[in-house]
Amino acid sequence: MGTFSKSEDAIFRKGPVIFVVTGTQAPFDRLLSIIDKWAVSQNAYSIIAQTANSEINFNNMTCFSFMEPDIFNEYFNNADVIIGHAGIGTIIMALENKKKLVVFPRLVKYNEHRNDHQHHTAFGFEKLGLINVAYNEKDLFRYLNNIIDIPVKRKINQNAEKNLLEIISNFINK
Repeated sequence: MGTFSKSEDAIFRKGPVIFVVTGTQAPFDRLLSIIDKWAVSQNAYSIIAQTANSEINFNNMTCFSFMEPDIFNEYFNNADVIIGHAGIGTIIMALENKKKLVVFPRLVKYNEHRNDHQHHTAFGFEKLGLINVAYNEKDLFRYLNNIIDIPVKRKINQNAEKNLLEIISNFINK
């Protein structure tokens, strides 16, 4: 695992691409391990993962600890499916680019974050009908085994719509 830089070839494609996004603050080994386990039994998808310095060697996907922003954006924009943590940046970028997205929130009970804000973020966006959420391994396997059927949610404008901002604001202020 290493850093993917501009000097390397950008997108290596062997079939459709799943891009796994974990954020850059800390590894998300639970998500990566589930996808790596699933990948053993499939050969239709190329799986590229941004791993944020995970110390685990994943054998069934191409992993990079860090990607320069332009390379990350190229993978994100060219991927057929995004699977990621429930970071707000990942969610908004997927909605702006009308990407197939499944989020898998980090949870405090697994020491993946300092609180469960990603669970609450995922739940709120799911309630609004804006994202697909896998809350556990079984949910994630269900999405992975039916990738073609993952719905693409509606595209949002890069400038947030007033209605969306009001809904989010009302949800947060409850």
